Amino acid sequence: MMTKFRTALLAVAIALAAAPASAEEEAGAPHMLNEPTAGWTVYGPGQTHKARKDGAVQGGSAMRVIITAKPANPWDIGASVPIRDAIAKGDKLILALWVRLAEGAAGDPAELGAAIQQNSAPYAPIVAGRVAITGEWKLVHIKGIAAEAHPAGKANVALTLGDAARTIDLGPAFVMKAD
Repeated sequence: MMTKFRTALLAVAIALAAAPASAEEEAGAPHMLNEPTAGWTVYGPGQTHKARKDGAVQGGSAMRVIITAKPANPWDIGASVPIRDAIAKGDKLILALWVRLAEGAAGDPAELGAAIQQNSAPYAPIVAGRVAITGEWKLVHIKGIAAEAHPAGKANVALTLGDAARTIDLGPAFVMKAD
């Protein structure tokens, strides 16, 4: 299964990375900073979550998060996965993840916050943005450049899920360093 992930990651990285400065850079494949997984850690009051099989998403597994009522703050409900490798100052980072809106009320925001961040206080973002979600599985991404270095095991992927009452399916997340 890792071969399928790596093949898909190479395709994602080629599609998302900026044009290389030289032919030498073009030969470099993206470096994976995490183990691609749909094993999200979900937190916050007013939600339930459960791992499930889903053949429609890459890897065949997803985490379903049901938010019954919009919390006071969007960040009150979230999900994360660890990043195993170090991030150096100046690293060009890409966070790509599979996501879909399984259920949501009309008029609810169809997006969520996504970040690569420190995994302890003050939880400072390294790269952050918002991604659109639809009723179909979609590979979404954010990208940016790390302003500071972060040691191995000291960063994670973090999603802000509490924008609305809704049901979201989270597939695998990929964190890559583009050369």
